[in-house]
Amino acid sequence: MRHGLLLGLVVVAAGCGGGAQEADLPLGKQLAATATVAPAVHLFAEPVQARIEVVVDRRHLDPARVRVEPRFLPYDVKERARSREDRGRFTVLRFDYLLRCLRIACIPEILPSAAGAAETGRGERRSLVLPAARVLYDDPAGTTRTLTRAPWPELVSVSRIKESDVPQYGFVFKTSVTPLPEGDFRVSPTLLGAGLLAGSLALLALPGGLLLGWLRRRRPEPAVEEAPELTPLERALALVEWARDRRNGSERREALEVLAVELEACALDDLARRARTLAWARSAPAPEDAERLVSEVREANGR
Repeated sequence: MRHGLLLGLVVVAAGCGGGAQEADLPLGKQLAATATVAPAVHLFAEPVQARIEVVVDRRHLDPARVRVEPRFLPYDVKERARSREDRGRFTVLRFDYLLRCLRIACIPEILPSAAGAAETGRGERRSLVLPAARVLYDDPAGTTRTLTRAPWPELVSVSRIKESDVPQYGFVFKTSVTPLPEGDFRVSPTLLGAGLLAGSLALLALPGGLLLGWLRRRRPEPAVEEAPELTPLERALALVEWARDRRNGSERREALEVLAVELEACALDDLARRARTLAWARSAPAPEDAERLVSEVREANGR
């Protein structure tokens, strides 16, 4: 009824302009607001649609600076939306809210009983009146002022348990806000969670090891630099160096003879004769003489 009356007054005001003075909102106002709810009577915890509708005269106010400040407790706001519709020089702003009350304040009050507190029960409904919503305007100067207030219609929360559902021997349901006792567990939840986590990690150990081994097999082997192959003369020199510190002089003799053969093959005849002379001297060749000969051969061969 109030919503239709407001729209009718807006239409009349918009259509009555003429002459030197234009018509304004009813009673010379620059803004009008209404608040509605549907359904006004609802079951406990049932959703309720609430709407604040504001009609603004754009000649005097900027609709973008208009906002509302509703208070819905004990109802909780689950969804909200804002829309705008321009009608001539008027703008209709709609602020929609989806409400739901799950609080103790929406439960019907406890009814007294002549039989005592043990026989009391709750009624079937409870009436609630929300505080009027404020319609605010943010002035360009930075101040905020209240333009009007939109009162809400009465809301009625109906219990889902009817009087007919109560047995003849009394109301067996009692409401209480006493917290429930702490849970009792055979095994500590923390200990159980830690055990399950350790078990899951143990189960992952085997596939993890297999994956690590597979990755290692796929990793390319590091490149190994091959030592350059020695020439026959270099092998002979290495043999003399090995036999130089041997106690058995015959091994040095044999090594020097091998060196003499390789020196002849390289056309180093002078060094070959010295190696053979040193190899078959009356006394076993001394290690110092063998080392000196090796050094001379390397210098002559450029190694």
